[in-house]
Amino acid sequence: MTLTLIWLIAFAVLLILFLKRWEASVSRILDALLPAVLRSEDDRWIWSPALAVLGATFIIRPVDMLLTVIVIGLLALIATKLAGWLINKVDQP
Repeated sequence: MTLTLIWLIAFAVLLILFLKRWEASVSRILDALLPAVLRSEDDRWIWSPALAVLGATFIIRPVDMLLTVIVIGLLALIATKLAGWLINKVDQP
């Protein structure tokens, strides 16, 4: 129960901060990172809660989040290397 309460408080605080600072900083950072396909007119109401969930979860369980990011990164690296290897094999006559 305590972890849930801490998570809810962290989520609320982060959501308020993201919504308040959207125009000043968060929007510019996301515009630089995201491709055009993932942007829309109402990004504030989509990305702010998503970032608040990630931030609150990172506050509560940082090791789990870090290990998840490492595993996803390794899987992406392996998939990229495998795709490059397959493309090279297909291109060779």
